[in-house]
Amino acid sequence: MQTLNKALPKWFRKKLYFLKKYKQGIQNAFELRYSNGVTEGMNNKIKLIKRVSYGYRNFYHLRDRICIIHGLIFAPTEA
Repeated sequence: MQTLNKALPKWFRKKLYFLKKYKQGIQNAFELRYSNGVTEGMNNKIKLIKRVSYGYRNFYHLRDRICIIHGLIFAPTEA
């Protein structure tokens, strides 16, 4: 492994070390079309629902709310 030039600032050497360490993963992220964006989006929505729903009577109400938001259960509509 090559050593980094000591004349470079420490903050810059840390960045280069990071890039070297994760080079393969970074390269794969650019070349492959796979992403966990959908999963991260769902997790973000669930966390938001948990913050807003403080005070729900029980877990089942929270679970139902998550299912309604994600379209897994249809909420009754007023006619």
